[in-house]
Amino acid sequence: MNDLLRPLFNLLPGMWDRRWVGLLTAWVIMVLGGVGVALFHERYMASARVYVDTQTLLKPLMQGLTVQPNIDDQVAMVARTLLARPNLEQLVREKHLAIDDGKPDAVNRTVDQLLKNIKLNINARENLYSVTYVNSDPKVALGVVTDLVNMFLTSGIGGKQQDTEQALKFLDAQVADYGRKLSAAEQKLKDFKTQHPGYSGVANIDYYTRVNQASDQLSQLQGQLSAAIAARNAISGQMRGESPTISVTSPYMAAAGTAAPGVPPAVLDVEQRIQAQRAKLDDLLQRYTNDYPDVISARQTLARLEAEKRARLKAAAEQPAHTNEPAFTSNTISAANPAYQQLRVQVAQADANVASLQAQVGEAQSRLSQLRSQAGQMPELDQQYAELMRGYDVIRKSYDDLAARRQSAGLTQSVDASSQLAVFRVVDPPRVEHRPLFPSKPVLIAMLVFFALACGGVASFVVSQVMPTFHSPRHLRESIDRPVLGSISMLNSPDILAQDKRGNVNLALGVGGLVLIGLLWAIWAHFARQAGV
Repeated sequence: MNDLLRPLFNLLPGMWDRRWVGLLTAWVIMVLGGVGVALFHERYMASARVYVDTQTLLKPLMQGLTVQPNIDDQVAMVARTLLARPNLEQLVREKHLAIDDGKPDAVNRTVDQLLKNIKLNINARENLYSVTYVNSDPKVALGVVTDLVNMFLTSGIGGKQQDTEQALKFLDAQVADYGRKLSAAEQKLKDFKTQHPGYSGVANIDYYTRVNQASDQLSQLQGQLSAAIAARNAISGQMRGESPTISVTSPYMAAAGTAAPGVPPAVLDVEQRIQAQRAKLDDLLQRYTNDYPDVISARQTLARLEAEKRARLKAAAEQPAHTNEPAFTSNTISAANPAYQQLRVQVAQADANVASLQAQVGEAQSRLSQLRSQAGQMPELDQQYAELMRGYDVIRKSYDDLAARRQSAGLTQSVDASSQLAVFRVVDPPRVEHRPLFPSKPVLIAMLVFFALACGGVASFVVSQVMPTFHSPRHLRESIDRPVLGSISMLNSPDILAQDKRGNVNLALGVGGLVLIGLLWAIWAHFARQAGV
């Protein structure tokens, strides 16, 4: 243990001999450091946080109807451009932050200082934006942070309005330009069709393909016409084999067409009128439907005649019977043949079908003849029409796209004008810390005192090593590695002892005064700051 502490025991007496050099060094460091501390200004930090809500209800509702910009990227870009030099120069001029030292670049130096001391933190994931600023004046720090937050809130995404207006002007000009081009293309198509009235305008099908299609259609119609004529002839042959009328049995007719015995003449007259009305009704049904007015009138007349016949038969039955009159005898009368009438209807329908097919065949023949007569000029007309339609389709598509984009841009402008796509909320309002940043002036003074004392000790050590002294035979023997033959003790007189005592007191006063001055200065700096705040 003694071997470990022996170097320390040899070092301390040498440093003690050089104690006045250390004390002087400590006071010099204290004075020089005190000047620096006096010139030091404590720094205060002001901060604020803003939250930007970009998930509004209007955004999903207008999806696909309007141009949906990336609001998150726009807000992040606004935050990054917040510290642009023009904004900071405006802030320096409004707050009078530039020091007028007669140099022309005072504003630029102040802006550079602001860029160093202002910190902008962007948390894009949570849409949180924080700004901090450090200045020796807490009021200035708070004012700068407040102005930056206000600038961020008011700027928002206002630049988007101007961009939308410029886009609308550009789209309006393009829509008007393509509208004129579309009108010109439509006029060319109109002039082409006026100059070639017989042209069908089917430029997407080759001319020879159209001729083959028309020829095939004509052949098909001719085949249908031949089949319709054959069917009509077959029905006509069947109709010639049928009789227009048939004989039916009537209890009211005698053999020679006279009234049967016992039948009143009035009943016979009504029966004849009923048979005639039925024949008329059958003839009307061959030409018209059941809802035709003449058919309805004939049915009503037939019903009225049958009611009249029943009434006359009832009246004849109520009259007294004659004994000499024989009983009813049955005979026949002629009536319309239903099969013949049905065949007549089918023949009429077949005639109508044949006439329709003949008209279609004539039209197909005319179309085919017209196509064949245009064999020389039709390919050229197809080429001209294809070029006109190609240009018209391109202009029309461009016009429709521009018109749709113009409508979408107009709706976007209306949405931007009537609502906000991003909501700015101040989470932490601008505030400044009452305590200065490390190191504060009291802490700095305490550090200066300890540093001065440490420098004094180091100075004593250095001098003791440069000009060493030996206080024991052992120390001398260890230092020079030679044998020591002997030593002589020194007895101090009372005057020397008194002088040494006064030196120790003066050393204590010097060290204590240095510490006391540092302590009082730190206390004064603390209360001075409190009074300033």
